[in-house]
Amino acid sequence: MESSLHEIFRRYVNDDCTEEEIGILLDHFNIPAEEILLKELIIKELQQEDTPSYQPQDTDARLQKVYQHLELFIKNENRPGLRYYKSWPLKVAAAVLVMIAAGAFWMTRKESLPMQQQGSIAQIVPGTDQATLTTGNGQTIVLNNIKQLDVPLQGGGRIKKLSNGQIIYNLPGNAHGNSSRERNTVRTPAGGQWQVVLPDQTHVWLNASSSISYYLPFDGNDRHIELSGEAYFEVSRNSEHPLKITCRHQEVMVLGTAFNIMAYPDAPAITTTLVKGAVVVASGQQRIQLAPGDQSSNKDNLIQVKHGVDTEEAVSWKDGYFKFNGTLPEIMNDIARWYDVKIVYKNTRSDEIFVGEILRSRNLEDVLNIIEKSGSVHFIINGRTITVED
Repeated sequence: MESSLHEIFRRYVNDDCTEEEIGILLDHFNIPAEEILLKELIIKELQQEDTPSYQPQDTDARLQKVYQHLELFIKNENRPGLRYYKSWPLKVAAAVLVMIAAGAFWMTRKESLPMQQQGSIAQIVPGTDQATLTTGNGQTIVLNNIKQLDVPLQGGGRIKKLSNGQIIYNLPGNAHGNSSRERNTVRTPAGGQWQVVLPDQTHVWLNASSSISYYLPFDGNDRHIELSGEAYFEVSRNSEHPLKITCRHQEVMVLGTAFNIMAYPDAPAITTTLVKGAVVVASGQQRIQLAPGDQSSNKDNLIQVKHGVDTEEAVSWKDGYFKFNGTLPEIMNDIARWYDVKIVYKNTRSDEIFVGEILRSRNLEDVLNIIEKSGSVHFIINGRTITVED
């Protein structure tokens, strides 16, 4: 019986199970009639694996390992604890997309329908830490090309680059009384990301195709950032002088908090997600204070707020992975920016919702293969252009 159960488990992982066979697995693992929970348990086990790359000969062994660990997990866990797993939306086109820790492991499926590549091309690699810094005197510095940075500022002080890549500002004590103001801009290209620590210790993570501009010495009422693109902020509390962030037609006033703003020029709305603390989002005549777990969407100067959102989804890019929960065009916009590619749609896409997590460190071909296996979508790679087909 064990061998037949293992074979059913293998087919389940590859989305080839019948409803009757799924029922057998649920009964075997003593799981209530909720298939989503079984998927989440499998993900949990896959995420424990440390295999760095896909090796075809190891496929069955790895499946057996996941199967055994899953059984052990069920035996050792108290049943009431299982209720704490998060439920996913039922309308999911990507049933296997969520099993991402083993990424290429799922490429064993549908090998008879490989992704098409037109011409001989180099593999498209993920984005890296890269950005430019433009100082007040007009000097532009390619940050990723230099190991050590120590640049003097017009109003005194210096900009330095740390060993982990981020840049910090060291300003003298008298800089705060200096009337000279110097505009600095940090900009990431498509396929780039960067970290900046501002003079007030505000920590900024910049996503791809993004920029922040600010004036030094950056204190008092001069704590103002102009944002284009997407950034995650951790801000030191200063109730007397709130930090202000402007992006397009929106202003965010920050008292001390951690939050994410997505304001790409081509995005239909500005999305602000509060992780902790408090911010006030203003646009036109509206002023709305967000609480942790709130997410505002500002479209055409009309702000709408969702409560209790998955903040991890909004900030996953900062932690090195994509967390998808949206339509294919929404997913492909993120991929286009990170891999610096152009997306072309051959057919009109449906409103299917894709849910899943994929490491941003994977090559583009691997990512597209994983998405292909999850639903009725096919990709054709031609240079740096990706064509999406039904």
